Amino acid sequence: MRKPRAKRSHLALALCTLLAPAGEAAEAAEPVETAEEAAASASQSQGSNARTLDKVSVLGSQIAGGGAQAALPVVAVDREQIDATLATNGNELFRSLPQFGDVAITEKGTTNAGRNSNVARGDVGSINLRNLGSKYTLLLVNGRRTVQHPISNSGDDTTYNANAIPVFGLDRVNLLLDGAASIYGSDAVAGVVDLVMPSNLADGGGVRLNYGKVADGHREEVSLDGYFGSDFSEGRGNLSVLYGFSRRTSQLNSDAWFTATDGRRALGDGTSVPDPNGTTGFSTRTPWGHFDTYTGSRRTGSWYVNPTTGALTSGTVPTRYHYDSAAESGITTSPAIRKGNVFATGRFDVNDSVQLFGELGYYRATSESWVSSESGFGGDGFLLHIRPDAYWVPQALRGVDAIRLLNYQFADSGIRRVKVDNDQSRVLLGVRGWTEGGWNWETALLYSRARSTDTQQGGLTDAFIEAVNRTDASAYNPFSGGDPTSIRVGDATPYDTSSFIGEATREGTTELALWDFKVNRSDLLTWYAGDIGMAAGVEYRYESRRDDRDEDIDGSNPYTDWYTGTVAASNFFTHSPRPDVRGSRNVKSALIEFAVPLVSPAQGIPLVQSLDLQIAGRWEDYSDAGKVGKPKLAAAWKVVDSLLLRGSVSGGFRAPGLELVNSPPTYGFGFNNDAVRCHALVTKGAQPDYTACLNAFSSGSSVKPSVSSVTSYGDDVKPETTRQSSWGVVFEPQFLPEGLGAISLSVDAWRVKVENPISTMGEELLYDAYLRLVEGSSNPNVVRAEVTAEDIAQFEGTGLAPAGVVTHIYNRYQNRRPLTASGVDYNLGWRLPETSWGTFSLLVSASQLKEYTQQKPAEIQQVAAAIASGQLNILVPDLGAANEVGINGAKPEWRASATLIWNLQDWTVRLRDDYIDSVTAGAYSDRTPFVVGSTQRWALSVKKEFTRGRLSGTAVEVGARNLFDKEPPLSTTGNYLSALHESYGRYLHLGISKNW
Repeated sequence: MRKPRAKRSHLALALCTLLAPAGEAAEAAEPVETAEEAAASASQSQGSNARTLDKVSVLGSQIAGGGAQAALPVVAVDREQIDATLATNGNELFRSLPQFGDVAITEKGTTNAGRNSNVARGDVGSINLRNLGSKYTLLLVNGRRTVQHPISNSGDDTTYNANAIPVFGLDRVNLLLDGAASIYGSDAVAGVVDLVMPSNLADGGGVRLNYGKVADGHREEVSLDGYFGSDFSEGRGNLSVLYGFSRRTSQLNSDAWFTATDGRRALGDGTSVPDPNGTTGFSTRTPWGHFDTYTGSRRTGSWYVNPTTGALTSGTVPTRYHYDSAAESGITTSPAIRKGNVFATGRFDVNDSVQLFGELGYYRATSESWVSSESGFGGDGFLLHIRPDAYWVPQALRGVDAIRLLNYQFADSGIRRVKVDNDQSRVLLGVRGWTEGGWNWETALLYSRARSTDTQQGGLTDAFIEAVNRTDASAYNPFSGGDPTSIRVGDATPYDTSSFIGEATREGTTELALWDFKVNRSDLLTWYAGDIGMAAGVEYRYESRRDDRDEDIDGSNPYTDWYTGTVAASNFFTHSPRPDVRGSRNVKSALIEFAVPLVSPAQGIPLVQSLDLQIAGRWEDYSDAGKVGKPKLAAAWKVVDSLLLRGSVSGGFRAPGLELVNSPPTYGFGFNNDAVRCHALVTKGAQPDYTACLNAFSSGSSVKPSVSSVTSYGDDVKPETTRQSSWGVVFEPQFLPEGLGAISLSVDAWRVKVENPISTMGEELLYDAYLRLVEGSSNPNVVRAEVTAEDIAQFEGTGLAPAGVVTHIYNRYQNRRPLTASGVDYNLGWRLPETSWGTFSLLVSASQLKEYTQQKPAEIQQVAAAIASGQLNILVPDLGAANEVGINGAKPEWRASATLIWNLQDWTVRLRDDYIDSVTAGAYSDRTPFVVGSTQRWALSVKKEFTRGRLSGTAVEVGARNLFDKEPPLSTTGNYLSALHESYGRYLHLGISKNW
C-alpha cells in the first residue's frame, strides 16, 4: 500500500512509572540481602507464630538463608542511590552505574547510528553489564524474566529496553556480578540485573510532580508519578499500584555547537572546533547535483549545477559545495517523548500456608524525531535514471540515452519525521506456600509482550522516477540547485516533493510466556557443620520474535530500473532491503542447587570461622539449539568477623538470537572504502597518504563505491558456550571505634571466556587488498566489475594489476575464535553514626575492564602484519589489537561513581560524581591515536521534607544533573560518542511530592 505524506500528529501516551517511598539511607554494597531483610510478613494480623509467606529475594540463589549466599557478589542499588543520580529514565540510570558498559542501542539512533529503521530508535536504551554486550545480560523483574525489546540493530544484537523501566517506582536494583546460567539459564553470562518493585505498600499513597529543563536548550520534561497501597480482608490481602506519566520535548541539533553542524575539525591538542568552511565532515549528497550522462553503457560526462552561475558545469561537485545536513533547522538530537507506565502487585493469603500473588504492568511510549531532508544516492547499483526528454532536463543533456542522478540531496523535501510507538505488557499470576514437612514452594505463570512500530517519512523510488520524468511543468526539477546565499544548506527554489515522499513502517513484536515450579528448604539435612539447604525447580518458556518490514523495503514492491532493467528489492530511498522475519522457540529447564556448610563457627577452627559452598546445575533443552547442562561452584570463606573471601567457577550457554537464526540472507548497500585503490594512488604519489586519499574522493566514486552486501547465517553455526570465574574479598572491620561508623569494602575480580562467539569477520575488503597486493590472489567474498580504462589509469605505474570497482561483498555469521574479558569491581561504603550534624553516607563504586580480547581471525592478523610492515599503504587504527579496552571509541578501562549523602532532620543533600575513562577513536595522519578525553559529570540535589501542619507529608527537591555544564569530549571527526556520553548540558530539576 502506498502511504501518502503524513501530517504532524500529536504524541501518544507513553512511559515513566514511578515514585515509591524513599528507601533507607544508602548501604554499602552488601554481599547479599538476608532473608529477614527481604521478607515482609504476609499476615501481620495473624499473630507472631504465623509463617512468613512473601517471597524472599535472594539474587543468585533459590535457597533462602544460609552462609553460601555470602559467596555471591551482589551489589544493591537502593532508592537513595537511585535518587542521587537524578535519572529520569532507565537509560540515564544505567549510564550512571559503573558496572554497566557502552549503550550501543540508544534513543539517539536517528543521529549517531543511522537515519533509517534498520536500527532501533525511539524510547529505547540497551543494558550492557560489564561491557560484554547487551546480549549477554539477563534482566529480571521481581526475580523473573521479562521480554526483550523487539527491534535490534543487527541480527544478534538483542537487548532489553532500559527505558521501559519505571525508574521512580523502583525499590532497588540488584546486580549479580557473576555468571548465573546455572541458576537462571542462558543470557546470564555477564551477570543478572533484578529490578525489585515495591509491594505490600501500607494503606495510603503519594504523588510527585517533577519538572526538569536543560539550562541551555529546548529539552524539558514534566512528569506526574504516584503510588497507593491498600490492605483488604483484615490484612490478608494487599494491592499496591505505581503509576507515572511524563512528557519531554526534543533536544535540537542547534542546542549545541558540536551537533549544529557537520563541519568540525580536530586541533593538535585533541580539542575540536567548528569548521563551517572546511572540506571534511560534510555530506557528499548535495542539491547541486551529480549528473552522469550515458550513451548505452558508456558514461559520457559528469555535471553539477554551479551555485554562482546557476548553469550546468562539467565535472564533479567540489567539496566546498557539500551539504551540511546537521544544520537544517528543526533536526533533533534526541526525540520528544510521551510516556505512561502502570505497575501493580497484589497478594492474598488463602490460609496460613498458601498465598496467591500477582503482577500487572503496562508501559507505552511515543517518540517523535526529525531527521534531515531526503537524499538519494541511487543505491543498489545507482538506479536513479532521468529520461533525456523529461521536462526540466537542460538542453545540453538532451542528446544522451539517460542521465544518472547520484548523491542528490532533496533539500526542498524538508526535514522528515520519525515516529516510534513502543508498548510493553506483563501479567503474572502465582501461588506460593509451605508444607508441614518444611518445604517452601512456588509456582507462577507469566506472559509478557513488547511491540515497537517505527514509521518514517522518505522517498519512494518508483514514485520519484515517475515525477522526475514527466514531460510537463508538474515534473520534479532536480536541476534547480540549492540556495546560492547558503550553499551548504537549504533550497531557494523548492519544488513539490509530496508525490514521492511517503512513509515506511517497521513493526516488531516479541513475546515471552513462562511457567515455573520451585521448591526449597534451608535445612534439608543437618550434619556436623550445620544445615544443608536445597532448591530444585522446573521451567518452561516460549519466546517469539516477529519483524514485519514495510512492503517497499521487504521486497514485496521492488523497483525495476527503466534504463538498465536491474531490479532493486528496496523501493525506499537510503534503505537497504530487509526481509520479514518470524521465529519462535521453546525451552525446557530443570534446576538443582545445594547450600553446603563445611565449617561452622561452633567448630572453633582458627582463621576459618565458616566455609560454605553453593553447588548448582541447570539443564536446558532448546527446540532449535539442542540440549545443554551447565554447573556452578561457589565458596564463601569467612576468615574472621571482619574478613570474607569468596569465589566461583561456572559454565554458561547462549543460543543465537531468534532474528539471526530465522533470517534469510540479508541484502544491503552502502559506501565502502576500497583499500586497494588508495594503496595504488599512494604508491604512485597521486595521494600523500591513506587518509588524504579517502578525503579526496566522494561517495559513489571508485574509491568509495556503493556496494551491495549479502549477510547470511549458516546451519553449521553452533550455540555459544562460556566459562566464568570470579574471586573476591569483603572487608567489614568490626574492631573500629563506634564513632567511626560502619565500613564495608569489597573487591571482586572476574573473567569470562566465550569459547565460540558468533559474528561476521567484517573486514572482507581489507583481506581482499592483502591478497591482491601481497599474495597476488583475491578474496572470493569480494566481487568486482570488469576492469575499465579508468581503473587501468588509476593503477598505472604502480606495478599492480588493475582491479575493477567493488560491486558485492558476502558476509557470513560463523563461530569465531574465543573472546576473553576480565576486570575488577570495587565497592566502598562508609556510614557515620548519627550526631548533631546528622548522618553521612559515602558510597564509591568503580569497575575496571582490564581485558577484552577477541582473538582475530587469521585473515585479519595477516592484514595487520602487512600494514605494520609497510606492505600496505593503509591506515586502520588498532586493526590487529589483541586487547580492545579503550580503543575504537568504546570500552573504557575505568568507570566509577561516588555518592555522598547527608541527612539532617528534615533535610537531605546528595552529591554524586560519575566518571568515564578516556578512549581512543581514530588517528591523526601520522597514525598517532586520537584520544577522546575522560569525563566527570556531577549531580547535586537538596530535599526538604515537611512534617508538621498542613504541609505534613510534603517534600520539595531541587537539583542539577551535569552540575558544571560539561560538554562531552569529541572524536577526531568532531562527533561525540553517544554510546558513552550524553550530549546535553546542565539539567535543572524541581520536584514536589505529597505522601499520606
